[in-house]
Amino acid sequence: RIVVPCDYAPPGTWREHSYVFYSDDHGRTWERGGELPEGTGESQVAELPDGSLVLNCRSDRGNRRLVGRSKDGGMTWGEFGPDETLIEPGCQASLIRHGERLLFSNPAAEQRVRMTVRASSDGGRTWPHAKLLHEGPCAYSSLAVLGDGTVGCLYERGESRPYETITFAHFSTGWVTS
Repeated sequence: RIVVPCDYAPPGTWREHSYVFYSDDHGRTWERGGELPEGTGESQVAELPDGSLVLNCRSDRGNRRLVGRSKDGGMTWGEFGPDETLIEPGCQASLIRHGERLLFSNPAAEQRVRMTVRASSDGGRTWPHAKLLHEGPCAYSSLAVLGDGTVGCLYERGESRPYETITFAHFSTGWVTS
C-alpha cells in the first residue's frame, strides 16, 4: 500500500483536516482514507514495524503536534491527541522511519526557533533523544534517509528571520541518539 498524507480546508474556512490517500495497485488508482478532526494540517505519515501507521500533524489547538494512529492502513484513525513532547509553533514538520526508529524534525519551541531532530524507538510514543541543528530562527524541514544510511535534513533558517536561507544537514541516527 502506498500512503500519502494530505490536508484540506472546506471552502470558505481555514479550518484544516488531515487525511491520507492510498493506493493498493502501485499508484494506478487512489482512494481517500480516514480523516482526522478539524484543526489538523500539514501532516506526515510513517509506517511502523508492525504495519500500523502514525499520522503526525500541524495543530491549531495550541503548541503541540497532534497525532493519530491507524491499524487498518489509514482507513480509520484512533488514539488521536496531542503529543506533549512535540512542542511546535504551528509549522510544517517532518517524520520518517529509519529502520526501527522514527525521526522527527521541527522548530521545537512556541516560536519558529530551535530546529531540532528527535528519535523514537517505540513508534513515536516517546521521544527520549533530541539534537539541536540550529538555535535561531527556522521554519519548514524535510528529513530523508540517504543512500549511505545517514539522514539528511533540509530546512529553512536564518539569523534574524526563519526564511533567510535553506540549509542541508546530514548526520547518523547514532548522533541523534547519543
